[in-house]
Order: sequence, then C-alpha cells, then structure tokens
Amino acid sequence: MDLGRLARVLGQTWGRREADVADEVDRTPIPAPLSARMAAEVRARKLLLRTLSPVQREEFESRGYFSVQVPKRGKFWILPSSVFNVLHAATGTSYCAGPRAEVPLSDLMLAQKLLLENDPDAFFEVANRRAELVPGRIPESLYPRRVLQARCSSSATGVRWSELSMIPHRDRL
Repeated sequence: MDLGRLARVLGQTWGRREADVADEVDRTPIPAPLSARMAAEVRARKLLLRTLSPVQREEFESRGYFSVQVPKRGKFWILPSSVFNVLHAATGTSYCAGPRAEVPLSDLMLAQKLLLENDPDAFFEVANRRAELVPGRIPESLYPRRVLQARCSSSATGVRWSELSMIPHRDRL
C-alpha cells in the first residue's frame, strides 16, 4: 500500500493536514492489527466514494462530509465522526445510529447514507439524538464545520451529560 496515499486518505478522514499525517506514517511502525484497520478504512472509503452521487462526492472530497436529502424530513449532513455524526440542517439536531460491531468510519457513513435515503423511518426509530446547535445563531451552511470544530477543540474538557446516554430507543424497557 502506498503510504503517501494512505496519509492523504487518513488526513482527510481525520481532518488533519496530509503532511502531518505523512510524517507520522513515515516515522511510526504500523502494528499488524492497525495496518489491517487502515487497509479496511481505505477499502471502505473507495466503496463510499463509488456510491455517492456526483454532488455528494464533490462535497465529501472538498469538505470531508456530505449532505443527504431525506424525504419529508429535509437535508442532513453526514460528518466524519463515529458518534452523533448525522446533523439535521434545519434544526441543528444531531443523530447517532450505528452498527454494534466496529466498522471503518467510511462504512458507517455509507450505511447511514443508504438508510436515510431508503428507509429513514428505520434510522430515526433507533437513533439517539441531541441538540447540537441553536438554529438561527449561525448560517445553516456553517453548521457542519462548527460542529466538527467544537468536537476537535482542545478547550472542550469533560463529557456532556447527553453523551453519557447511548441507549438506543428501540426495545427500551
């Protein structure tokens, strides 16, 4: 596997500069389980890119996230994060629904895209949700960037109480 290409992919996925990731990749020996995980992420990313529409692909390649139009519910962004990564454009509410098994991030994003486009009721039936932003405070187009910046901020200490409850709504009590 070409380490430069791997650094580019991981840099985009993790929201870091390619040069910084390339330096880390060059200096750090990759343990076998980690290299397998990286290879799985590269394969998952290729699959995700093949299934995105041309508009979604352009969004993803330029911003690192993409939008999905959900029938009767509006526009949602799927962010490169493993929790609360589905963000409603109109309300600023974020949703979290994923498989029980550990999967590459790109596979998670693809599964959420397909579910939102084809069976949104199933997605919202099991998804946890939390208010991420107050609508109207910032322009809608800046929601995804603001959420990602806030999550990566070094000033964020501790855990929000809403992050402690990750119990799916289905089959609850």
